[in-house]
Amino acid sequence: MRILGVSGSPREGGNTDVAVKRVLELLNDLGETEFIRIADYRIEHCRGCRDCMRLMRCSIEGDEFQEVFDKWLRADLLIVGSPVYWFSPPGVMKDFIDRSHTAFAHEEPPFKGKKAAIISVAADSGFGTHERIIETWLRHYGAEVLGKLRVYAREKGDLLNRPSQMRRVERFAAEIREKLSGGGV
Repeated sequence: MRILGVSGSPREGGNTDVAVKRVLELLNDLGETEFIRIADYRIEHCRGCRDCMRLMRCSIEGDEFQEVFDKWLRADLLIVGSPVYWFSPPGVMKDFIDRSHTAFAHEEPPFKGKKAAIISVAADSGFGTHERIIETWLRHYGAEVLGKLRVYAREKGDLLNRPSQMRRVERFAAEIREKLSGGGV
């Protein structure tokens, strides 16, 4: 099994990175794991040109979108983490989601057969709309969402200094493992 852990946070080493990496650590015996940060790649904004509907690929060239999207396509399990910025994912994550619009034109959903889990990180609110954006996008493209976790943290390092929140991350990894082994979805 290929497991891709994705952080949609612009803050390197922040709470989202920590949470996604911890889940990957706890699932690493299930197969090959890889961690990426969307912000580490140069991904242009979607231009809304809709060329992708005609070309069956994004017409924007010279950035790293396709490299990142190919990693998603090779994965069997996606651990998608993102902080909540004004009730939605931050711009770097939203740019990636928007650029995937090219897959909309294809008959076969690109994430069909893939499993996914969502980790949302926020100080205290905005989880619902944030989760709906990511979950709707994943499901629309064919992924089966196994679970969602809400982590409460604000400043860099908060998660590591809050044992109760880290235990929630660890329980979430255990729940994903159980669902993967047929313990219920």
